[in-house]
Amino acid sequence: MEENIRKVVEAARESLEAAERLGIREPEPLNQLVQKMGRITGMYPIPHLAVEVCCGYYISTIQELREKKHNEDAVSRAGQIAYCSVLPRLSDSETIRDFIACVVHGMAIGAIPSSEGTRLLYGAQVAHSALPSPKRHKKRIKSTKKTPGNQPPTPTPSMT
Repeated sequence: MEENIRKVVEAARESLEAAERLGIREPEPLNQLVQKMGRITGMYPIPHLAVEVCCGYYISTIQELREKKHNEDAVSRAGQIAYCSVLPRLSDSETIRDFIACVVHGMAIGAIPSSEGTRLLYGAQVAHSALPSPKRHKKRIKSTKKTPGNQPPTPTPSMT
């Protein structure tokens, strides 16, 4: 299974490199790429793919720049940029979870400084709280039904 994931990630990386050679700079959002790769391989959901993609970009960038004998500070900063450039977009709860996994892993391996990681995690928390929640919606509906001001007045028997 892990070998299959590596093959899928490598194929995705090759596709992105081919797109760059053609002058296409903006890759499609990671969640769409994951969905396509999952459909093609029949392995959706793919565990830890977002983290694998972020780490892959980070490692390949660092290796490439070290081979070219660049300054270690520049190599580190370029690795950070590469890692963060492929973070999942905060579009739904699944990609928010992937984003959090990538940020925490990036902080653990030193790809993301802790101060920047803290800001990114806060952003994920805000994005998550902004998502519509079916539970919150149901609670709101229930609470409005129970309030006396929202109920129609009870008809009283008329005195005739």
